[in-house]
Amino acid sequence: MSRTTEENVDGEHPGEAPLSRVELQLALLLRRAERTGAIRTGHTPALERSGYLLLQVLGTEGPLGINALAERQGLDASTVTRQVVSLEKAGFARRSRDPLDGRAVRVEATASGREQLGRERARRSAMYDQILAGWSPFERSLLAEMLERLNHDLDAFRRDPED
Repeated sequence: MSRTTEENVDGEHPGEAPLSRVELQLALLLRRAERTGAIRTGHTPALERSGYLLLQVLGTEGPLGINALAERQGLDASTVTRQVVSLEKAGFARRSRDPLDGRAVRVEATASGREQLGRERARRSAMYDQILAGWSPFERSLLAEMLERLNHDLDAFRRDPED
């Protein structure tokens, strides 16, 4: 499909208001990012996005309780519990009683989970290295900064009770 045809199919119109373009491009980005990894590489990841993100937090911050994980992910504790159960069944995480509060559960990544996270991050990084091959180091850095800023602002917006 030619670039012109692809742009028309996606409904991209350069004269549109910038916020309309941002909204549309984010919707397209989310759809394409999910399908690109599996289709392009013929790979079905052992970690779904939710598990990948939970293991990323556990790998960075160490063992955490369900509520702390839910807060960091912007999710309900029951949703995180289901995701943790899936990670546990796969052998990527383990639940145990919190040593400071025996009523609470803490979750930690297993060695297998840390290894799988490393493999998945390497696979995803290699894929984006190919996708962004024509981008300069400055453009890659700028994209990373803008995405980090957008994620930060999305979290702040979600937490703001006035909206």
